[in-house]
Amino acid sequence: MNQQSTPLSRHLTSDGIVVWTRCACGRLRMDLVPTGGGRGLVAGPCPHCARVGEPRE
Repeated sequence: MNQQSTPLSRHLTSDGIVVWTRCACGRLRMDLVPTGGGRGLVAGPCPHCARVGEPRE
């Protein structure tokens, strides 16, 4: 599905940047983008409304 997510907030932390978004279906998603390299962290993704083009590992 190609649905929009709405960015809610972006916060700089000691580990990187935390981005909160709300999926088109209403669920919250948190993404941690590490500043020092390494693997990011995702919590709460909706399997039906995943971002188009998002890399899967």
